[in-house]
Amino acid sequence: MNLARPLILAAVLTAASVAIGAWAYIHLPAGAAFPINYGLDGRPHSYLPKAEGLGIMPAVAVLVLGIFATLPLRSRRLARSADAYGLLVIGLAALFLTAQAALIVQAIDPSFDVLRWIYLAAAVLLLLVGNILGKLRQNSVLGVRTRWTRADARVWDKTHRFAGRAMVAGALVLAAVALFVPDHRLLIAAFVLAVAGPLLASAAYSARLGAQPRS
Repeated sequence: MNLARPLILAAVLTAASVAIGAWAYIHLPAGAAFPINYGLDGRPHSYLPKAEGLGIMPAVAVLVLGIFATLPLRSRRLARSADAYGLLVIGLAALFLTAQAALIVQAIDPSFDVLRWIYLAAAVLLLLVGNILGKLRQNSVLGVRTRWTRADARVWDKTHRFAGRAMVAGALVLAAVALFVPDHRLLIAAFVLAVAGPLLASAAYSARLGAQPRS
C-alpha cells in the first residue's frame, strides 16, 4: 500500500496545528487556559495551562496518525483499500487541526461555542467515513468486523455499504443539530447516535446476512 501522499498531507496538517499553536502561545496572555472537560450544559469544568492546552491536540494527532500509519503492516489486505484508507488518515488530521483552531478561538473569545464547531467538524469526518466504508475491502484491522463479515466477503461488502449509508444519515443529523439546535445535551446525544447507531445497526445487519442461506 502506498500511503506516502496521504501521510505527507496529514503531516502537513499536523504541522499546521503545531504552527497555529506556536502563534497562540506567543500572542495569548501567560494566564490563558484551555478547557479539557465539558459538562452536559456545554460549560467547561476544568482547564489546562497554556503550554499543555496548546500541545495536547498536536500530540494526540501524532499518536493517532502514527497508529494508522502502522496498521497496514498488520494487514496486507488493506492494500486493496488504499485510496479509502488514505482519505481517512487525511480526514483525521483535518479534524485535529480544526479542534486546535477552535480551542484557540475560544481562548481569544470565551463566548465562542467550541463544542458546536468541533461536533460540526466531526459530522464532516463521519460523512467522509460513510463514503469510504463501502469501498473498504475485507481486512483484519479496520471496519465492521463481526464473525459474519470476517468469514464471508459477500457479507463484508453488503454490510459496509449499509454501514456507509447509515453513517452518512447520522452525520447529516449531527450536522443539522450542530448548526441549528442550541442545547448541548442534544448535540452530545446526536454525536453518540451518529457514531454508535450505524455501527450497532451494521453488526445486526451482518448477523442477518450471515444467517441467510447462500444462493
